[in-house]
Amino acid sequence: MNEGKAYQILQRVYTDELMQQEKRRILRLLYRHIKGHLEVLYIKNHIHPEVEKRLDRFKEFAYMPGDNILKSMQYVFNVARGEKVSNKDEARFHVQRIYRILFQPAGRKCPVIPEDFWRSPLGAACLITENGVETVFDLLQEVEEAEKE
Repeated sequence: MNEGKAYQILQRVYTDELMQQEKRRILRLLYRHIKGHLEVLYIKNHIHPEVEKRLDRFKEFAYMPGDNILKSMQYVFNVARGEKVSNKDEARFHVQRIYRILFQPAGRKCPVIPEDFWRSPLGAACLITENGVETVFDLLQEVEEAEKE
């Protein structure tokens, strides 16, 4: 496999629909996580209903205004689709934000990333952004073989 062929496969795989689904999945995961922490702090029932509505809209439309995890997810998805990384610091910022928000428990300095994350659309996009498309050649070969079946 070469870089050109890899990006052809990635452009087929990383459709707008797939990226929206992945963003919704991550928002659901984060929302469940936040609610769990609010229960522990005994303030879950103190969330204003308007805030609940806004969070539901964010999940539905997979969009949240401002500089946040969804912006970082879109950045790594764009790189996975072939957009070149022009600023290594910006790329590192977005990848580290994703890792920190999803996998850094309270009291730890470093995120603990589960192995199965790297096989998810977001995990593969993070690998590509951080280390180049060559890091997912094996995964892309599996995708290509599955498409042939």
